[in-house]
Amino acid sequence: MVERAGSHNCSTYLGGWTKRFFDILACSLLLLPAIVVIGLASLNTLVCEGRPVFFVHWRVGKNGRPFRLFKLRTLSPDVDPYKAASGSEKALLATATGKLLRRYRLDELPQLFSVLTGRMSLIGPRPELPSVVASYRPISRRRLLAKPGVTGLWQIMGDRTIPMDKGVKYDLYYLRKASLWLDIRILMMTVAFVLSQR
Repeated sequence: MVERAGSHNCSTYLGGWTKRFFDILACSLLLLPAIVVIGLASLNTLVCEGRPVFFVHWRVGKNGRPFRLFKLRTLSPDVDPYKAASGSEKALLATATGKLLRRYRLDELPQLFSVLTGRMSLIGPRPELPSVVASYRPISRRRLLAKPGVTGLWQIMGDRTIPMDKGVKYDLYYLRKASLWLDIRILMMTVAFVLSQR
């Protein structure tokens, strides 16, 4: 059973119209350049590396509901994307186009469409695999109180060498403190994070 946002010190902003308006406005501004990048990257992948262009997999969203998450494919088709590996190990297995996409996190751009449809939010806990959510402790399940985000505190401040669910403290902090101002700050920090190529 998943609790509702607003309970146990969860910010009411998470389920309010202000956050939804921010998501739609920010995505609308990003959509045109995102479509251009997605189109160019897809064409290059198709011509140089073949199909498929997109990587589609199941993730767990708000209230434990599964949804399909889309990314631009960055790994060779014969590589198992679910096999446990560090980010640096997967970078070595990336295609030529994939290395560039991963460096600037451009493979995440298709998720903007999931934000527009309401399955995700621009800022929020990172969506996790169903197999990992199945083994969550009660405290970790609180991550499911909010829509998963394209970016968030864990993504820009957490230790990316450890599994996502181990950085739950960042998501729990966000659940308590979520606000329009915090979302704007995280978005600005994400831009700086990407440009620094960390």
